[in-house]
Amino acid sequence: MRAAAQALEQNVEAFAQLVRAETGKTLPLARAEIFGAVEMGFLVSSHGRHPTGYVLPSAREGKNIRVERVPFGVAVLIVTYNAPLPNYVWKVFPALMAGNCVVLKPSPTTALSANRFAQMMWDAGVPQDALQVVHGEGDVASALIAAGPELVSFTGSHRTGQMVVEAGARVLAKTIVELGGSNPLIVCADADLDAAGATAVDSAYSNAGQRCASASRVIIEQSVYDEFRQLFVEKASKLRYGNADDVDVSTLIDEDSVKGFEDYVGRTISQKASATRLGKPANAEVASCCVAQPALIEGLPHDSPISSEEFFGPATRFFSFKSDDEALIIANSSDYGLTGAIWTRNVARAEKMLPFLDAGVVSINGPTHGAEINMPFGGSKNSGNGTRDAGVFSIDEYSDTRVVSTFFEV
Repeated sequence: MRAAAQALEQNVEAFAQLVRAETGKTLPLARAEIFGAVEMGFLVSSHGRHPTGYVLPSAREGKNIRVERVPFGVAVLIVTYNAPLPNYVWKVFPALMAGNCVVLKPSPTTALSANRFAQMMWDAGVPQDALQVVHGEGDVASALIAAGPELVSFTGSHRTGQMVVEAGARVLAKTIVELGGSNPLIVCADADLDAAGATAVDSAYSNAGQRCASASRVIIEQSVYDEFRQLFVEKASKLRYGNADDVDVSTLIDEDSVKGFEDYVGRTISQKASATRLGKPANAEVASCCVAQPALIEGLPHDSPISSEEFFGPATRFFSFKSDDEALIIANSSDYGLTGAIWTRNVARAEKMLPFLDAGVVSINGPTHGAEINMPFGGSKNSGNGTRDAGVFSIDEYSDTRVVSTFFEV
């Protein structure tokens, strides 16, 4: 495992170039993601020497009890395209370290990076029988689950996640799902508005909005709404979008994603919302079919289904609030509960709001994305089923528990 992490570290540029070619994201973003994957590899590889169980006392004399972590068996890992290397490493490393055999099913759009990742793992000494890669569309994933693995782990949309959970239940597999989000970033009047604006722009538009943790809803205290909006628009108007190497907002994964994104923006306009297009094209290549121009959507009722719908694309929706209670009502009006952020200089105010914000990952005066590798990642409601990826306890998610009692004569 450590040799594989070292190999990944030594080949960051080659992997970044491949991810750039497959996904359209910029090289700096691809490199940053791969360095994060390297750190996850080192974190998990260190668990080979960590304790994996504990001893329990017994009420009966002459009896010792120990609890062990043991493999499930075969783990089917199904991942999406938006961050290929982190998606592979977050699942493959803990699943293998827990002792399982792994079948990785990547997105069809990132097949080459999955192949190269698997080859790197094999070259590092992972047995090929312990790690295999299977390519295909959704029917392949369905067949893998129907074959009866002991564990299924999936990252993707809520709708597909429901089908994965149902299919896993039919074979009684433990099922880990990390699903979508419609994540709120709350801006209070006493916040550092300039910093909040810069962070909101990054949270909304980085990776072209193709993050489950994007800030797709920005909720602003009414008294500073106009001031914050002006700051946000000024910053977002400077974004360069297109398919060049050095843009701020890169391409979407394919033409269908652009069509779906534009359809969503069009539906908001049909419901009397306004859509302000932001940014500027980086070069003539902007005519690529996979390019989408960033958008700011305003005027939607916070409680309409379209207001909290998840979409993968460079847009965010603005709402206003008069009280903290109203801010929380708007934030929690989504069926998702993945991430969130609260911006205020008054930490006590944030701490009072925090228990009532329904999200699995929350930052105070920070972005809605950017989970560190030692942090468990996942959410509530339609964002997951209570399981977590990454983090120092990830091996517990990918292993089962066995209790061993030893009886001896006193």
